[in-house]
Amino acid sequence: MQYAKSAVKESQLDYVFDQLRVTTWPHTVAVLVTSGVLWFTTHSILVLVWLVVVLLSHVARVVVVDSHWQQARQHGDYRRVPRLLVLGMLYAGSLWGLVPVWFMNQPQTESVIFISIALAGMCASTLPALAGYLPAYLAFTLPILGLLIVKLFLLGLTATALLGVACITAFIMISSKINQIITMSITIDFQNRELLEQVTVAKEKAESANRAKSRFLAVASHDLRQPLQALGLILESMKLRASSTSSSNTGLLADQKALVQQGLNCHDSLSEMFNSLMDLSRLESNDLKVSLANIDLRELLVLLVREFEPAAHSKGLALTLHADDSVAYTDPMVLGRIIRNLLSNAVKFTDEGSIEVSVSTRNERVLIDVQDTGMGIPLQEQALVFEEYHQVASQNRLRQQGVGLGLSVVKRLTELLDLELRLESVPNQGSNFTIVAPKGDREQVAVKEEAMTFSLQGCRVLVVDDEQALLEATSNLLREWGCTVTAASGMESALACVDTVKPPQIIVSDYHLVNCTGLALIKAVQERIGKQIPALLMSGDTSPVLLQKIRQNALFLLQKPVKPVHLRKVLRQLLQHQNAT
Repeated sequence: MQYAKSAVKESQLDYVFDQLRVTTWPHTVAVLVTSGVLWFTTHSILVLVWLVVVLLSHVARVVVVDSHWQQARQHGDYRRVPRLLVLGMLYAGSLWGLVPVWFMNQPQTESVIFISIALAGMCASTLPALAGYLPAYLAFTLPILGLLIVKLFLLGLTATALLGVACITAFIMISSKINQIITMSITIDFQNRELLEQVTVAKEKAESANRAKSRFLAVASHDLRQPLQALGLILESMKLRASSTSSSNTGLLADQKALVQQGLNCHDSLSEMFNSLMDLSRLESNDLKVSLANIDLRELLVLLVREFEPAAHSKGLALTLHADDSVAYTDPMVLGRIIRNLLSNAVKFTDEGSIEVSVSTRNERVLIDVQDTGMGIPLQEQALVFEEYHQVASQNRLRQQGVGLGLSVVKRLTELLDLELRLESVPNQGSNFTIVAPKGDREQVAVKEEAMTFSLQGCRVLVVDDEQALLEATSNLLREWGCTVTAASGMESALACVDTVKPPQIIVSDYHLVNCTGLALIKAVQERIGKQIPALLMSGDTSPVLLQKIRQNALFLLQKPVKPVHLRKVLRQLLQHQNAT
């Protein structure tokens, strides 16, 4: 608080000196006019003496007091400035106070009126400039009006002298009020500065924490995706192996299948939560870019419905799609993520009944509905379900897996695409989420390749990954699909394998390897073989820079954790493309 008072006082002094600079020439003119009038009325040599002394004192103030203030302002040491200012104003006021003492000798003369008005005007004109520091104004005003009042009493002008007393009282009250206003203004300014500094510091801390969180997520993302990816591939391999194994103990085999399926369900839930966290992080850091295009909604929704059919059928739910030939103009990847989250929620929170995905066109808008017969959402919570980490208060809901991010991500992604999101829900009857997207142009839809019917049986695949667990899991799953797999842990071993075995038909590589990137490895293998080979990269890195590199090299990229169904689909696409060329 003491520091704040000192700062306010220094600002008051700065205000006074700044105002004195502005009033320098008006004050000089007032001195010259007063001297001229007094000379013509008195022709006294004292007028010239007074003029010279006042001008010299004015110059002395500018040279001494102002220069000392400037030095104090530069170095932040104002200790002597208030005293010099008050003494200077007292000296200047005393010089003006000599005017009635020297030149008011006759009570009934015009000079009495002129001098009284001139001195009162001088006190009034300096009020805005000196009231910022009240001691300075009082030091200047009191000698002027005090000597004037005394002179008026000595001349017998009692009524005029009493008027002067009233005048000086009014000046003191007005100056005190103006001083309060200026002080309050300066104090508020300091408070605003302090608040701004606090906000700036808080903002910097928040940005620093956000950057630290982003760095942590970027580093942890890769490390977390690796074991999650390996777990998914291992479970899928176990499922395939259990399905193809004949056993005399049918009950034991069924138990094994059930356990594997439970593991796959837990893995899918964990993957959904992880992807939601990553999506939210990318949205908060503005790291998610959109690429608008005309997309056939039927093609997109067929793939998504197929993806969730196993999970829906395992719960006895009917998952159906009713879609016309509507085309939407939006980002297919982001829209796919939105609908995937809605379908995941619908399957998760529907215990019996059905889930229906439908598409319709109204005017220039396309409506995508995801409707279920699940637990529903109470009216008072329908606005809250889109908030981060909010979960509907329900005993059934508490038994479900999740952290309450799915719908929050949906809301943020729809805002990113500038889409409208609607919700209609009745508790214990179900919910209907509607996405309203701009209508697209059918003629601008990119031509899609026909569905893949190629088998992976016998396909030669080179798998490269420096994570041993992930390398083994990927290789085992590909072997379950009938592929001939060559596994390598890096650049040297991959090139050695190419030299010793039959060249691969497809390369599957992690992007971040120990001594190189997957992109460099693919180029090296292609150069060693002497031809372009279809290649697929897998990575937990979601940076736009990596995505741009992948696009420039016309390669496929799958974000970890990769679902086996997606991996298989892309491998079949690569194989068909290779056979077509």
